[in-house]
This record gives sequence, C-alpha cells and structure tokens, in this order.
Amino acid sequence: MIQVITGVRPGESDLLEQAFRLRHRVFVDEKQWTDLARPDGREIDEFDGPASVYILAVEDGTVRGHVRLNPTTRPHLLADKHGHLCYRPQPRGPHVWEWTRYCVDPTVRGGRRWGEIASTVELAAIEWGLMNGINDIVVEYEPKFMTRHHQMGFKVTPLGIAEEMNGEFVVAVHLQCRDDTLAKSRAALNVPGPILSPSLVPDISRVA
Repeated sequence: MIQVITGVRPGESDLLEQAFRLRHRVFVDEKQWTDLARPDGREIDEFDGPASVYILAVEDGTVRGHVRLNPTTRPHLLADKHGHLCYRPQPRGPHVWEWTRYCVDPTVRGGRRWGEIASTVELAAIEWGLMNGINDIVVEYEPKFMTRHHQMGFKVTPLGIAEEMNGEFVVAVHLQCRDDTLAKSRAALNVPGPILSPSLVPDISRVA
C-alpha cells in the first residue's frame, strides 16, 4: 500500500518517523554516508519539512520503501548542496520537482518482493507528479540509472559529468516526462495499472 504524506514536520507522523529510520539504515549504516549520521538513528536534513512530499510503501504498518519529493521553487538538495554536479543551468520552476532519498528496506531485498516495492514507489512518484502538473524531475544518482529511465520513456539529460561522492559516482540528471512515459514505465516495471487514486493526492498549490 502506498501512503502519500505532506504538510507535516519531523516528529508529527509515525510513518514518517519510520521512513527517517529506514533512510538512516540504508544511507548511513549500509552505504556509510557517515556525514548523515545522527545519534537518534533518524536521517533528517534541512530539506525535510511541510513542503516535502513523501511517497511511502507500507506493509502491515511498516514502511518498506520511500522517496522524498521537493519543489525546486524552494531550497533543495541539488541547488543548495550539490550544485557542483551541474555544468548546465539547473531546471527550476513549479513544474520541476526533485526526487531524493529513494530507498527500500534491506530486509526485503534480493527477490521479487524487493522489485515490487521499488517499482511501486517509483511509479507512485511519477503518477503523483503527473496528477499535479509536474512533468520534470531532477535527481542525483549513479549513471547506470540513466539507461533505466530512458527505457521508461523519459527524456534523460545529464546536467554535468559524474563525480565521486561518498565512494560512488553520482550524476545530476533532468528527467522529462513524454506523452508515453507513464505507459512505458508501467511496462518496463511490469505494473499493469495505476498505483494511486485521486484521494491519495494532497493539494500542493501552497508550495508551487
């Protein structure tokens, strides 16, 4: 089941608290991004807040997958921390949002269930964006994922060259949805139909 959370601050939602702890397990404990470590075991930064939209995969009350979406009209990771990755102008505007902290619970990796959770979270983020008039996405990730997103029907434009960060190469990328991106994404990820219903999509006009 997908839950969409927005308009809340850290500490105001049990599911969001679980998501922060999942992020800490993945990015600090597993990937060893030690600069993100916190004594309370929650990975939180200055870009978490009421303007953020969180797409969560939840199974029996437990958060298994997460991605954070932030408007580029406000401070966000690429512009305020990782601008050195960009040699081209950074896309910004109400129709451009950033995806960060995409992760899946390590305990469900290695099989079909992992793929289902990862695909569901990513497709829900695409659907949520299109429902809100958001056709452009900026991300920072390993270069190999550019091929994946090309296969999913996005126009994929690197904003710079890959640089080593925290022991892995990372590139900033501008993803643009085409008319067939959603259909191609569902086909590529083997998901037959919609993930979200309109009732799951909150009003974000206040942060555009």
